[in-house]
Amino acid sequence: MICHFNQHRRSLRQSRELVIPALAFIIPVLIRTVPEILMGEYLVGFDPIGYYVPNTITWLNNGVSLSSLLSSAPLIYLLLMGVISTGASVIISLKILAPLLLGFLGLAIYFYAFRGLGWSPKKSLLVALVATLYFVALRISWDMLRSELALIFLFLALILVQSGKWRFRDGLLLSLTMLLVVLSHQLIAVIMFAILAVTLAVFALKKNKAEVYRIIASAVPATAFMLLIVYINYFVYSSPVLGYSINYSGGFEALSSISHTELIVDILGFLAFCYLPLIPLIILGAKHFKNKIHINAWIAWVFVPLLIAIITPSGLFIGGVLPYRWTILLTFPLSFYAVEGLYAIKWKWGRIAVGLAVGALLATLSVSFMVLPNNEAFTYYGTYTTYVPKSMLQNTLQLSDCKDTTNALLWTKNNMPPGGRLMVHEAFYGWGALALGSERLAPYFFENLTLVTNRLQQDNSTDLLYLIWWVNGSGWYDQPTVPAVYGEIYRSGNIAIYKYNNP
Repeated sequence: MICHFNQHRRSLRQSRELVIPALAFIIPVLIRTVPEILMGEYLVGFDPIGYYVPNTITWLNNGVSLSSLLSSAPLIYLLLMGVISTGASVIISLKILAPLLLGFLGLAIYFYAFRGLGWSPKKSLLVALVATLYFVALRISWDMLRSELALIFLFLALILVQSGKWRFRDGLLLSLTMLLVVLSHQLIAVIMFAILAVTLAVFALKKNKAEVYRIIASAVPATAFMLLIVYINYFVYSSPVLGYSINYSGGFEALSSISHTELIVDILGFLAFCYLPLIPLIILGAKHFKNKIHINAWIAWVFVPLLIAIITPSGLFIGGVLPYRWTILLTFPLSFYAVEGLYAIKWKWGRIAVGLAVGALLATLSVSFMVLPNNEAFTYYGTYTTYVPKSMLQNTLQLSDCKDTTNALLWTKNNMPPGGRLMVHEAFYGWGALALGSERLAPYFFENLTLVTNRLQQDNSTDLLYLIWWVNGSGWYDQPTVPAVYGEIYRSGNIAIYKYNNP
């Protein structure tokens, strides 16, 4: 009888050991699926339709040079091209991929907290949910899929670094995981190298040469590949190290030139916008993270470029990366602080009360961000629309304009003559590539439309130029109207097709 009881207890314990990490995966997947369902047949996020779709289609159809592929952090593109080449839809693939990435990120965070920090399963689950479902994390999940993929591998790498094992298999796995971080996203790779540098310094001070040699040996392939990317970007393409455009492609408003004082206010204000709801818990949890090297190194590194940008305006675009990108990546280490802060409240009922109050606030922010359309968005999200969209229910356009865009492009496909080319802003480039093919497009992205039009006419004045944009007076991206040389010839809702009339 006692033996049977013990077996039953072991069975229950094993079930809990499987259920809790499974929840760290399933809950983020289900919640991230909500905006995908509400968007219907259209993609969530700027980058998926703005970059992933046209790049994947173009590279599959026309090929891509090795240098271009490597410099773009190619892992997610390689995954997409592999899936699409089997006949799968690029749209459906991305709609499935986005929730799965958030789920795997939750799982990676859970195991880092459980194995790397030695937290209990329940506490590890809580930090996994906060770190993936807080509205800042959802903003990352909205369109920064390459960053998410890299973050998954980063947390796995930190688990392996923390393990301190000397087996060849573990060293090989650590080396591979680091390399996958670099292949996924260079910005996250920079954070990884910063954490490794601090970790190596700590081990060196402790005279733990074995750990220093192990980490350095494991990091060689990732370091070599990162240096290759730096070489390609600087000497082949003459672009920033991290390869980011400094165009504000968040699907919202362009940021105009601002003074140094306004820049400081913008950086500090955005920090408050992102993390003010968590500040009380972060303060409570800070004293418990004195010896947590990885988390503290992450936070310290992120503040380096932010401080440089505050001190000197010339540091605004460090490596081609806008300060807001560093700021939103604080959500992951600060989530650990916040959960530790909640557990620092010793009085049981006090912890419950604080947990419920903070949970209700965070749930309100996250749910409203996911389910309310742009024109009904929570007022809070109208503060920094350059960096965070008002709603997840948009991509390069708001949901209400998506159907009109497909109508306008279908009309263009059927009515634009063979010699015609459609002028497309970055907001419409992916849409146009899907509907017409990139060869029928004349992309001007974020350049001045009038200047690009004049340049094209000088090169070939016989070109028939068309344009897709919002109807005059309702345009996004700080462009409410189109130049007078373009006349409207078709309209569907708020989206119109214009034709160039040579003056």
